[in-house]
Amino acid sequence: MIAHLAAWYKPGPAGGRGVFVTDGGYLLEEQRMYAELEAKARGQPIPVVVEIKPVRNRRTLDQNRLMWALLTKMARAYGQTTPETCYLDMLAEYDGGEISYWQVPVAALADLRRAFRVVQVVELLDDEKCTVRIGLGSSHFDRHQMAEFIDRIFDRLAEMGVSDAETTQQYRDWRLQRDG
Repeated sequence: MIAHLAAWYKPGPAGGRGVFVTDGGYLLEEQRMYAELEAKARGQPIPVVVEIKPVRNRRTLDQNRLMWALLTKMARAYGQTTPETCYLDMLAEYDGGEISYWQVPVAALADLRRAFRVVQVVELLDDEKCTVRIGLGSSHFDRHQMAEFIDRIFDRLAEMGVSDAETTQQYRDWRLQRDG
């Protein structure tokens, strides 16, 4: 697969054809798709398959990539922490995020990590058990919730004084994408 995009169909005049407009959350993916198609086509027509189906209002891959890039910057700015820890901290502060603390056998950690995006060992206990912090994560967020979550990450970075050129440009791009 070359690309997966969400788009809006805008009907045309009665009996005429409408147009498809790429959803703002997929603009980077659309740019990547066109670049890859141009490279493959080398100036000649090539066949492609286009599949159209109703879109779910789930977060986008671009939103997810941006979130992890920003969390990585946050972890670097804090020092001595990981993007995953920053993710759990931000989820804990966000109304839509769910964080749970469990006591589990240490032997169960591998299974937990397969089941959940982020599992952080908080404390090693006696009897080969540990306390873990589990992020049920942002994978269930819709695009609006994810946009709010990313806004909060940008706000936190600003509070921390992270204002390098790359982050500033990411913020500008994000605002253009989000606000249309």
